[in-house]
Amino acid sequence: MKIGILECGTNRPEWAEYGRFASWFPPLLEQAGQPVDVAVWSVSEGELPAPEDRCDAWLLTGSPASAVDDAPWQTALTEFLRPRIGREPVIGICYGHQHLHRMLGGTVAEQRDWGVGVQHYAVTELPDWLPGGRLEDTERGFNLVALHHDQVTRAAPGTRVLAGSDFCPFGVTQIGTHVLTFQPHPEMAPDFAAEVYEFERDRIGAPETDRALATLDRPRDTRRAAEWIMAFLSHHLENRA
Repeated sequence: MKIGILECGTNRPEWAEYGRFASWFPPLLEQAGQPVDVAVWSVSEGELPAPEDRCDAWLLTGSPASAVDDAPWQTALTEFLRPRIGREPVIGICYGHQHLHRMLGGTVAEQRDWGVGVQHYAVTELPDWLPGGRLEDTERGFNLVALHHDQVTRAAPGTRVLAGSDFCPFGVTQIGTHVLTFQPHPEMAPDFAAEVYEFERDRIGAPETDRALATLDRPRDTRRAAEWIMAFLSHHLENRA
């Protein structure tokens, strides 16, 4: 399986030791037990796949940018994705989740409070492409790192909400048949999240920053997220074959 990673932002120079956003996804996805091949385009820097570049699926990363902006790279990304929606599976993570909802008719807005810390997202629906019923997924849900100030306030038409919380109702969604999105960051390591929380302490607020930092040692359901993503992609690739 070849996944085209559309990198929607770049890391700050002082955080280079953590790697680029795209580099966090192969280790995440391989937790599902399947090897993946990736190609990366830094779309926020103006790179997009050429017509001859073929991938089985596409993945949009997080970003420090806001999905409510209309920078030239964001418009170009939308135009790249439009003919592929409904034809090829697409995964959106955090910014990618918001970008996909907005481009497909939903609404994204800045919130009063930040989504930070290891947050819990209760599973509300088990999708039919998930093998084996997976009752455990319903019982446990997802505990994953969050880092966002914007969020989806009105889902795109045709959305199924798979998991969410009171604070973030659209935590994990499926839009139509070919788009799966996560508002939290299953790929993000707690030590990197801690760096960002401290950097944004003044904007987040000191009490909320401290509460978020205190959650980062909790167990995270990164493997479960990887299994959902890979099951979704495998389902579509098997049907295509």
